[in-house]
Amino acid sequence: MRAVPALALLLCSNLLGRAQAAESLLPQATELGQPDAPIKIGGFLQPQVDWMLGDPVQGLKSPGLSGFNGDLPAFNTVDGSSQLSFRLFRARLGARGSMPGTDQRINWLTLFEFGEVPITRASPVVPTDLSVTFSYIPGARIRVGQFKLPVMEEIVPPLTAFEWVHFSNTFTGLLSENRIVNGAYVGGAYAFRDVGIQVFDGFQQGALAGGYALMLSNGDGILSGDTDGHHDLSGRFELAWVLDGERTDPRRQEVKVGAWRLQGKRDVGNQTFDRVRQGVFLHVEIKPVWALIELASGQGMLETGSGPPFAGGTVGLASQGEAWGIVGQGGMRLDLPPKWGELGLKLRYDRFDRQTEDAVAERIFQTVTGGVEYDPVPKLRLQANYEWRTVEAPGASGDALVLADAMGDRVTVQVTARF
Repeated sequence: MRAVPALALLLCSNLLGRAQAAESLLPQATELGQPDAPIKIGGFLQPQVDWMLGDPVQGLKSPGLSGFNGDLPAFNTVDGSSQLSFRLFRARLGARGSMPGTDQRINWLTLFEFGEVPITRASPVVPTDLSVTFSYIPGARIRVGQFKLPVMEEIVPPLTAFEWVHFSNTFTGLLSENRIVNGAYVGGAYAFRDVGIQVFDGFQQGALAGGYALMLSNGDGILSGDTDGHHDLSGRFELAWVLDGERTDPRRQEVKVGAWRLQGKRDVGNQTFDRVRQGVFLHVEIKPVWALIELASGQGMLETGSGPPFAGGTVGLASQGEAWGIVGQGGMRLDLPPKWGELGLKLRYDRFDRQTEDAVAERIFQTVTGGVEYDPVPKLRLQANYEWRTVEAPGASGDALVLADAMGDRVTVQVTARF
């Protein structure tokens, strides 16, 4: 089998099989050396139950907020009103394949999202990935269309192998983007994707491996052309010392470091603001232990949540806001006796410090998440997460402190079924 660059795992989503299975180890749309398969269809379902443990807020005194005493803040609800909800959180259906007669040097990928996630806010079905990859130039594969941005390590795994039910606050706070008009969301979230062109590849010489990705995109989200005359430039570079495993294995035994950056401009009214995101990471896989530490920061175009934080509030945007975050996570993957599957135990600490440029508006979100995962068979996964959540408002007073103290914990149980 011809080797496939490991960095391509960063750029695609998994469609078929368990993360460790041979077929699904292959990065989508870079399948050189594999049996010709013009069309492969697959997907997954993720039903789950969310339970928010926070209480209704009490003690608000200002005229504009006192009327909300006894109400649940939006951050203590699943959908703005309910604290306990059963839902089909996410479902994806996709197809991929190689163009006949090209020796798998031209590949394509399509992926569609269903479920109750921000990307489907305006439509029940949304295409997340629509891309074609050309693998003719040594060291420079070219991908065009709509696909993931080359950013934090947290988004690298396919969602069927993601270690948690929910993304970290740092990841969503810096990289989740929505179109906001007059304090309201217009359309769905961008889902960390954009339309553009990307050059990428990877290498391995002995125990040393690495890769890069450079992307030029519209900066306007899913299914959108260039609407403002600006473009985003993003890139990522990584190096790894390999201890064991194939280059295409998402759980290859290695110590990996990397850095990434994304920059562009956004228009708000008659003004143009910079939007910059950047970060570094360290990822270790030494069976049965794994660990990941990421440090990220951003400037400009920060979403600041609903104000006031109750159903129907206005979505805030800090056009020149600054933020940083750190996420440390790790765990153990334990093989159980034959036919019993695999057990995972994990822990994550996430601190996201938003609007550091404004002492009054600054908020510090800290979340500790404990997780248990059980994979009884290759295409079925059960996850339970408990999140201890706090928010601090160090420069604020009065009602802002009352609201911060009202933040409650979250419990989530999720089933992932692949087909």
